Amino acid sequence: MQIATISLDQALPVLREYYDDIVSRYWGRPATSAEVDQVLVDEPSDDLLMFLAREDDKVLGCIGLRLTEPPFAEVKRVYVVPAARGRGVGRAMMAFVEDVALAHGAVTMRLDVRDDLVEARALYAACGYVDVEPFNDDAYVGRWLAKDLVHITPVASDDPRLTGLIAALDRDLWDRYNNEDLGPSPTSPDVRFLLACRGVTPIGCAAIQPRGEDVELKRMFVTPEARGTGIAPRLVDAAVALAGDARVILETGVRQPEAIRLYEKCGFTRIPNYPPYDQDPLSVCYALSRS
Repeated sequence: MQIATISLDQALPVLREYYDDIVSRYWGRPATSAEVDQVLVDEPSDDLLMFLAREDDKVLGCIGLRLTEPPFAEVKRVYVVPAARGRGVGRAMMAFVEDVALAHGAVTMRLDVRDDLVEARALYAACGYVDVEPFNDDAYVGRWLAKDLVHITPVASDDPRLTGLIAALDRDLWDRYNNEDLGPSPTSPDVRFLLACRGVTPIGCAAIQPRGEDVELKRMFVTPEARGTGIAPRLVDAAVALAGDARVILETGVRQPEAIRLYEKCGFTRIPNYPPYDQDPLSVCYALSRS
């Protein structure tokens, strides 16, 4: 399956199919050509990015994206041709436009849907969209939905969004080791931070800094409400990618079993504790070789 940008003129044939489908459902009878013509005028698509899903020369569906109200992006004109339904085309198109939205700086997706379009509602629920307050006054709409997108971006070490995350990391370590003097080891000026957000809400962070020929992974933290949702492995992967070809090393503690499981699942293996952790019985060190 390929999904690609198309012009509005190129989208017109499949848009006519889309409107024929939803107008027919609304009236409970086949829509007339004049009715489809009128709805194309009443609901113009010239402010949308339009995308078409294809398989070889066969059209599978279309989807539109409106980027006029940052930080929001609005999904429109979602349609899968009858012969392609049940094959994951809808989910693939939704994932595609979410990536497009992130690339344009949008972090929250929105859409609206009629109550009778049950297949569409099921698709949106499966893609993680939830009910929100109405954001337009469209009389035909029964549900307004939204989804905050998870995104991981490099940030400066003094980014204010890191403050609460680092403080929560400190408290977590104090609680686990019963030692308020304990804290993350210092970072150097060349440390590079990554921030994970859901929508505009910070939910995790990680950092890397050079350590000889290696790169050390530090400040790894995910908020409790975001744990178990796949954020931690994504942060580790992003940090490893940021490290380039260097071996990635890290230190964690025996009272952090979740962290140990995470790193081992991500391919890290135990190594002898390196300074200053070589005399600490509560520390364990890991490395991810790149060869």
